[in-house]
Amino acid sequence: MEPVSALFLTRPFAEAVVAEQKPDEWDTTVTTGSAKLDSPAVSKRPLRWLTEQITLAGMRPPISPQLLINRPAMQPVDLTGKRILLTGASSGIGAAATKQFGLHRAVVVAVARRKDLLDAVADRITGDGGTAMSLPCDLSDMEAIDALVEDVEKRIGGIDILINNAGRSIRRPLAESLERWHDVERTMVLNYYAPLRLIRGLAPGMLERGDGHIINVATWGVLSEASPLFSVYNASKAALSAVSRIIETEWGSQGVHSTTLYYPLVATPMIAPTKAYDGLPALTAAEAAEWMVTAARTRPVRIAPRVAVAVNALDSIGPRWVNALMQRRNEQLNP
Repeated sequence: MEPVSALFLTRPFAEAVVAEQKPDEWDTTVTTGSAKLDSPAVSKRPLRWLTEQITLAGMRPPISPQLLINRPAMQPVDLTGKRILLTGASSGIGAAATKQFGLHRAVVVAVARRKDLLDAVADRITGDGGTAMSLPCDLSDMEAIDALVEDVEKRIGGIDILINNAGRSIRRPLAESLERWHDVERTMVLNYYAPLRLIRGLAPGMLERGDGHIINVATWGVLSEASPLFSVYNASKAALSAVSRIIETEWGSQGVHSTTLYYPLVATPMIAPTKAYDGLPALTAAEAAEWMVTAARTRPVRIAPRVAVAVNALDSIGPRWVNALMQRRNEQLNP
C-alpha cells in the first residue's frame, strides 16, 4: 500500500519507481493515466473517471509555493548545450526525460546498465537532431561510478546538470525486509550511495565553474515519514532527500543548486506485473519527465504532489493523526 494516497482513496498507491522499458516501447507510457498500461485512459464509468481525475490532480504539483518561491533562477535556464547526465536512462521516466532534454538541445549523457537500450535511446535523440551519448555503468559498483566520472570529464569536460534518477523500489513489511538484509543493502547502495558517489565526483567541477544543478529523485512517501510497507525504500530516499536540501544550503551561494522530485505512482512497465496497482491513477512517464525538465529550467527546491504537500503539513502539526490513519488503512488492506 502507498500510505499517502490511503488517506484519501479506497485503494492504495505504490511508491515511485524507475521502470524497465523495451526499445519499441518509447511512447507507450504517454497514452495512459492509470497504472495498468493496457487499460483505457478514460473509464467507461463517469463516477470512476471523475474520481481518477481528482486523484491525478492531487498527484500533480502546486505551482505557486514550489515553482515561484525560493527559486534561484527567476528566468528559465536555457538548456541548449547544457551537459546533462541522467541515470536510469534506458527506460521509463529516464528514457522519456532524455527525449525531452534532447528536444531542448541539451547534450544528453544517458547512463544505465543495459547498453543495447541505452544505445537505442541515444540513437533516437540524435535521429531527432539532438546530441547524446550512452555510457553503460553498474551503479551498484562504486569503482565503476568513479570510472564513469573520469570518462565523462575526458569526453566533455564535466556535467552541468546531474539527475540521480535510477533506483530500486521494495514494497515489503518491515519484519520481512529485515530478514532479507541483502535487499536492504542493495536498496541503500543504489538509492543513496550511488547518487552520493556521483555528486562526489561531479560537484567539484560545478563548484569550480560556479554553476551547476543536482536533481535527485525521491518519493512522495518521504514527506509523511510514516509509510507502511516501504520502510527500507523510503529510508534510502529520505537520506538522499536530506543531502539534496543540504546541497542548496551549503553550495547555493557558490552557484550549485539542488532540486528534489517527490514522485507519486508513475505508470511504467516495471509496475505492470504488480496486480495491486492495476487500474490505479498514475502519472505517465512523459508527465514525470516533464517534472525533470521543469526542475532543470527553473531550479526549484522541490517538486511534489499537492496531496503529499498537504499530508506533510498535517504531519507537522499532528503526527499521531497521520500515524493512526496510516495504521488503520494498512490494517484494512492487509488484515
